[in-house]
Amino acid sequence: MKISKTSKYLKRKHPVDKLEIISADSPFVYLEAYKSLRTNLNFMSLNNEYKKIVVTSAIPGEGKTSVAINLAISLAENASRVLLLDCDLRKPMIQHYLEINRVITKGISSVLGGTSKLQESAYHMKNLNIDVMLSGTIPPNPVELLGSYRMAELLEYLDENYDYVICDTPPAIVTDAAVLSQHCDGALLVIKQKYSTFEQVKTAKKNLEAAGTNIIGTVLNQYNAEMDTNKSNSYYYYDNYGYRYGYGYGYNGEKQTND
Repeated sequence: MKISKTSKYLKRKHPVDKLEIISADSPFVYLEAYKSLRTNLNFMSLNNEYKKIVVTSAIPGEGKTSVAINLAISLAENASRVLLLDCDLRKPMIQHYLEINRVITKGISSVLGGTSKLQESAYHMKNLNIDVMLSGTIPPNPVELLGSYRMAELLEYLDENYDYVICDTPPAIVTDAAVLSQHCDGALLVIKQKYSTFEQVKTAKKNLEAAGTNIIGTVLNQYNAEMDTNKSNSYYYYDNYGYRYGYGYGYNGEKQTND
């Protein structure tokens, strides 16, 4: 599926100020990285279903939202029905990234609060071939909403109507991702190279696992081969564009050092 004829860049007020949405004209290694991630998820689903996936990071600014968006698009290119959920009820960014230029009052928070229906709160992005549900009005109690029985019921309903539900969440330094993951099949942990420290990643992993989260893999974002002194054959390397997808947790406690 062609998303656009040219690569599309979106700006935001954030340390990472550009997002490239994958398209037919994106760099080859960039496309292959997401295809590899998609293929890995498909293979993993042969024995266990991984349909409802949380995408989080250790700390803010590691690119988790861009990974969530592009993963959703990549899955949709493979003829899958995909819903992208903005479950960051603290600082939602998907609306800005996707340039939805209107006031959004209906979304996850209003569906969970009972003030709107699911059918009127989801948007079909025709150019991307995915459905999107934004956060809606930012609530005062995001953790309680994400951990509620209403959220569990919503995800159960979505599971029956979509092949994949991709949930963008706040970083794992807050409990939102861990709480939401209890209703999902697994979580991807996004780690930006030379950005978060080993201790921050270790703490994020610990927080997620303490809640019973099934961490199904990691995404090493903005990868630079010249900065990597601990390469492993169990990972895919895309040196020219800066993305690496791998199995496991993506670091080695005995060899990795803090930034």
